[in-house]
Amino acid sequence: HLVGSALSDPYLSFAAAMNGLAGPLHGLANQEVLVWITKLVEKIGETPTDDQIKQYVLDTLKTSVVPGFGRAVLRKTDPLYTCQRNFALKHLPNDNMFKIVSQLFKVVPPILGDIGIIKNPWPNVDALSGVLLRYY
Repeated sequence: HLVGSALSDPYLSFAAAMNGLAGPLHGLANQEVLVWITKLVEKIGETPTDDQIKQYVLDTLKTSVVPGFGRAVLRKTDPLYTCQRNFALKHLPNDNMFKIVSQLFKVVPPILGDIGIIKNPWPNVDALSGVLLRYY
């Protein structure tokens, strides 16, 4: 918006927007989710049980946060996540990474809610967007 309001060329405005989204406070978030899920798979395998995921989440919370969960403003599941989830259910229901994200959707919020470290324990858009981008 800032670049466009300066009457810049539309292509330059679009490029500026994409570069802004690639920054570590925005674009890196879905990459962090992918890295975290990849490490989960390396540690406990491609078909983890809910109990294995729960333990991995608890281990993560000892030193860090679970990427892709929580958002400062929303107090429910991010609607963008819901739209992406519906798309993934239709178009890539058998993708292993999507299956793991689906397990996380079921396992993580109760853990974060019980611990009480964040006000919104639900997945945000970054929880699934990286998996979709990786798939396509």
